[in-house]
Amino acid sequence: MSKNIKRRNGIANYLNVGTGNEEYVLMGAGFTELKEVPASQVSSKKYITDKSATKRIIGYDWTTSFNTDQIRDEKAVEFICNVGEKQLVGEGCETDYVIVDLDKKSTIANEYKARKFRVAIEVAEFPTSDEGDLTATGNLHAVGDLVSGTFNTVTKKFTPETSEVKGV
Repeated sequence: MSKNIKRRNGIANYLNVGTGNEEYVLMGAGFTELKEVPASQVSSKKYITDKSATKRIIGYDWTTSFNTDQIRDEKAVEFICNVGEKQLVGEGCETDYVIVDLDKKSTIANEYKARKFRVAIEVAEFPTSDEGDLTATGNLHAVGDLVSGTFNTVTKKFTPETSEVKGV
């Protein structure tokens, strides 16, 4: 029996580069890595009558690391590099980030299951590649909880689910 392993090109990542309005752009050309790390937060308690501790997931410290070539006419790359070059802080380095699962179509044309995060962009460094090309590396850090919903890849609009299930 053959197993279908999910491929990276089955995921599309969009960054809101609009200032004061939504303008989602695909994080494609230039990006050589987008690595999602949920980083579960665990609590542990051991009672005196137990041999082993009881552990529970109590939250997440979600990040996505990125590596990109500085293809500055790509809006997502320009937006991220601008954060690092201008050393923006607080809301100046925050935006929305959507991860779209292209293998999970909605009933509406061009619409797919998606997760939306408010993120703070950390630009860690602007190294030079072995070929002499400028790159940028860093992390997208979650600000608050994710929102589940759908994303239309033509209109570039995110629609949240009408009912979020918490803590299930």
